[in-house]
Amino acid sequence: MNVANYFFKLRRLPQLMRQLAHNGAYAVNEELFWDQYVKDWEKSRRNNAQPYVGSEWKHERDFLSLLEKYASYEKTALEIGCGGGRISASGVNLFKHLYAADVSEEMLRKCREAIGAPNVSFHKLDGFTLKEFADATVDFVYSHDVFVQLSSIQVYPYLSEIKRVLKPGGMGLISCYDFVDQFELFKQWSLKFWNERRLPVYRRLHFLTEEMLRTMISDLGMETAALQKRRFLTIAFRK
Repeated sequence: MNVANYFFKLRRLPQLMRQLAHNGAYAVNEELFWDQYVKDWEKSRRNNAQPYVGSEWKHERDFLSLLEKYASYEKTALEIGCGGGRISASGVNLFKHLYAADVSEEMLRKCREAIGAPNVSFHKLDGFTLKEFADATVDFVYSHDVFVQLSSIQVYPYLSEIKRVLKPGGMGLISCYDFVDQFELFKQWSLKFWNERRLPVYRRLHFLTEEMLRTMISDLGMETAALQKRRFLTIAFRK
């Protein structure tokens, strides 16, 4: 290594250390990322016309069609990752009571502001469990555009928690990115980190397959009720 190259890398060390600390903070505290997302969202003028934090992500219609198919106003539902309320707005009209839950206090604040229905309550999650909810107490658990942020080793424990809180015969509905159908998106993100010669940050997209989801659900003693492959890989399952 020549001297000029050595000093160049030495000058970059503080920047690399800051990046590592920054990424590490998000890795141990999911709430930090989404709290900051809300603050940035509120500062951006382009979001003035958006009804909810998260409306900018779009593509929820296919998920809502399955949610409407299996929902019942006689049942209670838990939404994992309610965000700013873009799916909750439909959930309150489909269920007797909706438990809107999120890891971010700021997201919960925005959801409270957006959803004024009397049949909704708001709950803070720890990012790992559903410990606020007792065994076999909820009829339906759903989550849209949330499991795309979780690796497969995080998805399995969450499915286990969903099974625990569901009543016998209760249903779950989750969406994720399909590795096969979204391979071009996977490749784009993969090569982005490779070209930049840096490790992927914690906050990135994750991809699953139909086989992986079916295997996890079956292993937990639940059964697949329906599977939809469009923009998202969406799976409905029954306890």
